[in-house]
Amino acid sequence: MNVNTIRSIIAGGVLMVFMAAVACIPAFATTLPDVNTADTMQEPAPESLVCLDCHRMPNIDTNEGVIASQTFCYDCHATSDIKKRNTPTDISLTVTPDTFNTNQPFHRFIACIGCHTDVARSPHKTQTGATCRQCHPFHSEGPANAPHLRVSCQACHFQSEFIRLDPEDLSVKLAHTDDEGVPISLSGHILSNTADEKTCEKCHFKNNPTGAPAAVLPSKSALCIICHNSPMAMGHPIFGLAGLIFLAGMFSMIAFWFKGSVKGEETSLHRKISLTSESIWETLFSKQFFSLVKIFVLDILLQRRILKESVSRWSLHSLIFTAILLKFLVSLFTAVGFYFNPNGEWMIALIDKNHWFTAFFNDLLGLFILLGIIWAVVKRFIVKPDHVISEYQDNIALIIIGCLVLLGFVLEGARILVTKIPFETAVYSFAGFIVSRIFSLFSFDWASIYPVLWYAHGVVAAIFIAYLPFGKMRHMFNTPLTYFIETVDGVKNKKRV
Repeated sequence: MNVNTIRSIIAGGVLMVFMAAVACIPAFATTLPDVNTADTMQEPAPESLVCLDCHRMPNIDTNEGVIASQTFCYDCHATSDIKKRNTPTDISLTVTPDTFNTNQPFHRFIACIGCHTDVARSPHKTQTGATCRQCHPFHSEGPANAPHLRVSCQACHFQSEFIRLDPEDLSVKLAHTDDEGVPISLSGHILSNTADEKTCEKCHFKNNPTGAPAAVLPSKSALCIICHNSPMAMGHPIFGLAGLIFLAGMFSMIAFWFKGSVKGEETSLHRKISLTSESIWETLFSKQFFSLVKIFVLDILLQRRILKESVSRWSLHSLIFTAILLKFLVSLFTAVGFYFNPNGEWMIALIDKNHWFTAFFNDLLGLFILLGIIWAVVKRFIVKPDHVISEYQDNIALIIIGCLVLLGFVLEGARILVTKIPFETAVYSFAGFIVSRIFSLFSFDWASIYPVLWYAHGVVAAIFIAYLPFGKMRHMFNTPLTYFIETVDGVKNKKRV
């Protein structure tokens, strides 16, 4: 192939590409708006006029971009005459750099549109307010003694004392008017000291309009994690006292275990502890570890030995033990999961007492425990079979657990009634909802009664924790240890349950 032939081929190819491009121009042109014809353009709806779609927005992830964005807002909002005028009384919307930087030091280098994400529009009006949760997750039980999921961030974290219960979604928000109906300014951006209990007293007082208990209640204790999502804190001093008694009981129990012979050693406590530690580590890194896992699952969690002895006893025991165990495992999962993923959908649902799953799960397991207690009482004091011996320690355990669960349902019913949770949400707490309907028949000041019920439930819970290592319930610790020792030492005691 000579050079002229190659040139002809290339020229022909270029010509074909050019002709194809010319042919596509009319078709492509039909897809473009005719800027010279007014009737081909439709005016966008006011809601769709987002200013930043056209106007360049600075990079608000840099300090320079933040300052530029704030300066743009201060062009209007730093003037003293800017007001919201479509109200009976004009509301000042003035925000100066000095006021903002003084009252919001943590937000000093955050652009205004970083929080007020929907104001860059025409009409220039926010629909959602400041979106705090873009940066801040929900807090759990710790910071404010409860998640407060139905309370807006501003209601607690702004100094304004005027709070209202929104009748549409039954959430607690900042009010737009004071007690006399006069509109109030919300442009101060003054944060409150949430560590001060007076902040909580904006809602928690007698005859408050928000449906809050009439007193500021203390935090749950870490000891409450047996049944509840709880903070890693000691809470009220009564829980601290209960924890000390519990630890003293556990120490006494362990000391009693070491009074016997350990691997042939009978006198030296130091030697007994050393031999025990060696035995534990050797077992963990041996084939016996899998035997211990099997014992834990079958004989402790599923209570196989009790089932072999009596189906009736296993059913009764499972109603109480398994329900408490499940509540503890879910509480522990919630505490750990929320710590690592506070914005997770599951975690938010599990800390929300009004979520359908959490409400139903808690009431169902609580009902199982109560049914187990009633069954045990009937069996011991009414049926009285020959093989059942009613000891006073058994009776004390039944009374404590029964009172704890009953007070839990009573407290839940009072909470539903006081906080005015709507039917479609409250009904999942089926037991608590029934109690709330019963309470609604009596015209008591339930907001003032609720704190009393809370403390009663807390005191019984503290007694339950303190009593664990001393009463009959100490078998929760003794029995698993006995099973493990028997497995490690090769002891086969079929009668032990």
